[in-house]
Amino acid sequence: MEIIRTDIACYDNQSNFILNSVDNDLFQRRWQEIRQCKQRFIYYNEDPRNFPCLTPVVADSWLRSYKFKIDPFAKKIGHNISKDDLEAILLENSMLISTTKTLIDAFKHLLKISGYMLCLHNANGTILYLDGDDNEISYFKSINAVIGAVWNEATSGTIAHGLSMILKCPVQLIGPEHYCITLENTICSAAPIMDEKGNLIGTLTLVQALGERPWEKNLKNLLSHTLGWVASLAVAIENSLKLEEKNRRLLVMNNTLETILSCIDAGVIALDCDNKIIKANREAALMLSPSGDKVEGRYIRDFVDDRVMQVLTSQKPVNYLEATIRNCKKERHCVFSIQFIPGQKEKRTEGAIIRVNLSEKINNLVNVRTGAVAKYHFDDIIGNSACINHAKDLARKFADAGENILLIGESGTGKELFAQAIHNQYRPEGPFVALNCSAIPRNLIESELFGYEGGTFTGAERNGRPGKIELAHKGTLFLDEIGDMPIETQATLLRVLEDKRVMRLGGRKYIPVDFRVIAATNKNLYQMVQENQFRLDLYFRLAVLKLEIPPLRQRQEDILLLCQHFIEYYCKKTGHVLPTISPAAKKVILNYEWPGNVRQLENAMIYAVNMSQDGIIDVRHLPNEIVRETTQKNAGIRSIEGVTSMKEAERIVIQNAMIYTGNNIPKAARLLGLGKSTLYRKLKQYNLDKAY
Repeated sequence: MEIIRTDIACYDNQSNFILNSVDNDLFQRRWQEIRQCKQRFIYYNEDPRNFPCLTPVVADSWLRSYKFKIDPFAKKIGHNISKDDLEAILLENSMLISTTKTLIDAFKHLLKISGYMLCLHNANGTILYLDGDDNEISYFKSINAVIGAVWNEATSGTIAHGLSMILKCPVQLIGPEHYCITLENTICSAAPIMDEKGNLIGTLTLVQALGERPWEKNLKNLLSHTLGWVASLAVAIENSLKLEEKNRRLLVMNNTLETILSCIDAGVIALDCDNKIIKANREAALMLSPSGDKVEGRYIRDFVDDRVMQVLTSQKPVNYLEATIRNCKKERHCVFSIQFIPGQKEKRTEGAIIRVNLSEKINNLVNVRTGAVAKYHFDDIIGNSACINHAKDLARKFADAGENILLIGESGTGKELFAQAIHNQYRPEGPFVALNCSAIPRNLIESELFGYEGGTFTGAERNGRPGKIELAHKGTLFLDEIGDMPIETQATLLRVLEDKRVMRLGGRKYIPVDFRVIAATNKNLYQMVQENQFRLDLYFRLAVLKLEIPPLRQRQEDILLLCQHFIEYYCKKTGHVLPTISPAAKKVILNYEWPGNVRQLENAMIYAVNMSQDGIIDVRHLPNEIVRETTQKNAGIRSIEGVTSMKEAERIVIQNAMIYTGNNIPKAARLLGLGKSTLYRKLKQYNLDKAY
């Protein structure tokens, strides 16, 4: 650090100022010479740079002070800031002030007995703190050296800490070198305080009033010791601030990490090299010790099973390891990811970081990501017919019972819609997991339903995979087309339903599960039981509550209502203009039997919207199979009104039945309530056999 002293000095080759030997007579002459030079500058405007007794630094500062229009005869120096501004500055510099106070306290006694005052300024020269000899403080307060006063070159002229702020190095001024006359009998030593980036944050000044004959004092020691001491103290403050800043950053970093850990919805555990827990976030602490006992300082082996310990012993990172946590004599199934902290020695780690989640939580996340959620409610089931309202009322009643439900209905009647509505009334927060038993190959259905451990069969995932039953924990398992489930799988499913626990394929441990089964079928399961195609005990386990979903042909008053709903929904989704259905098209729609039920009706409306023109759905815009079948049924239909002959009426009725059923003898016979042989005989009797 370069040090500038402006007393009797000369420059060395490195441009540093070096104190010469000095005696009181020489110092007295120089003091008086500088005073005379100042008078010549002030009164006669002589250039101070031509005065041999002045250093260039002081001479230049006098010139700047003159340009700032500083009054050299002012009794009070600087100007004062407002109370609000002072509070803001003190708050902004609180760390600088507290650090300086701490260091000065060790020298406070020395300051008092030596007659010194120590002054702390901010980067703008505002006085932040004063301490030292009471008489010195009282004198300098009389010239406005108070907290909140701004002393810098622009407000106070040439002063030691003002030059120190400009030059960013320690500076010492003797009495008359100060620009203002009121400081003529003082000696000031100042040093800058810099931050770690080299920016000025303040100055420290050691000052003493020397009286009228200062040369009579031992100035040689005074000049050298005070400047060195204040420079050393400034460096000590800088180092303390740097240390304080590092500690603050460490604290911020630690608090940031703590906040990050608290925000992570997974358990995070830090272990040392002996597998002792050194940190666990709140999630992990609750998993390891639900009672709230402290877990830091305990060994991880007290909480986890052998699979986790094997990984920690091998020191090989692993992801998605399924293992258990033991606490309070209970086991909780979890998913672990373990990473190791590299150490200094080869093949040695300094510890490990464990991330752990409850399997139940992972399963719920999987269900959400894979769409295993129920989005339909009872209000989404469209219809006002008596049969559909009866089914909805019964379903609501069954939903609250909590028992297994068997839904019976033709394809397309909306069995899954009912299943989702039941789930959302009973367990809306839980997962809704669906499995179509007819869509899974026989050799894969067990692994899909019950899950498997890693390496159970060729092509199995390394870490295993949970089955649909595990994923349905705390929710609903919807088994569609239950009649197509293989008979050998039915026995295992029955055991799971009875014990409420499942074992994965290749596994050795049972996993407790809590779920409700809603099964659906379009087959006669009881008849399948009679034919040994379905287990009787499983049938009774599933059919605790049975609900029949009516086909669309029994819901005539709902058909047009459903048509309008599907048209509006599709047009809103795709941006099509909303069309209307013509009377002729409505007649065709109502006369059709809809063997595909609601699903077929929805697809028909989508087709019609895309085919429609001029905002109208006409007969020609409906699917061909609907128009063709309806036309065939209605073609040639005759009325028996006005017919008086019984034989003629019977002939017309038989002819209409043949037309309506598309010449299907078995259907026509059932429609007329006749046996097939009787119908054949009557067709021949009325000469209709050749026509059909």
